[in-house]
Amino acid sequence: MSLVRVNTSVFAATHLATNMLRSLKQIIIESRLDPGKLAEQWPVLEKGVATWLASQHLRQLTLEVWDEGDPDQLIGRFDFSIEYDYDADGDGELWLDPNTVHQAILKAGSYAAQCEYRFVADNAPGRPDVAGWTPTEYKSTDGMRRLSVGTAVGGGSLGAKLSYYRKG
Repeated sequence: MSLVRVNTSVFAATHLATNMLRSLKQIIIESRLDPGKLAEQWPVLEKGVATWLASQHLRQLTLEVWDEGDPDQLIGRFDFSIEYDYDADGDGELWLDPNTVHQAILKAGSYAAQCEYRFVADNAPGRPDVAGWTPTEYKSTDGMRRLSVGTAVGGGSLGAKLSYYRKG
């Protein structure tokens, strides 16, 4: 008798990293932001997210949006909050719900093409360093409301809940 074991945590981390980045791309394109900046940063984003999911240091991946004329005034934000115990007893199914992402975009609204954006990773202490990522602080969300749309990506014990911010 032969026994085959598969380490699904590696597959789940890869799936979650790939599909969170795919969802960020969807948000940027459907929100009418310039996708060129994302393309330039893709290798750094991919390396950071994959590294920190594998080490279980990534707590949240955020897209912050502001008007280029007022860099201190946040006009939009999307958070992917990581759950490391999402479906610990599940069958290892890997999934993505692009409709959940689409609905968050519709509810948050679109932005002018000249708006700027950046990605912020919130990591647990002791995270490994990844080239291209530097420490930063979130922009203020004063005057904004955080709304959750539920889990957008799941795989094995990993999940990513999606929230967005809007004025009011």
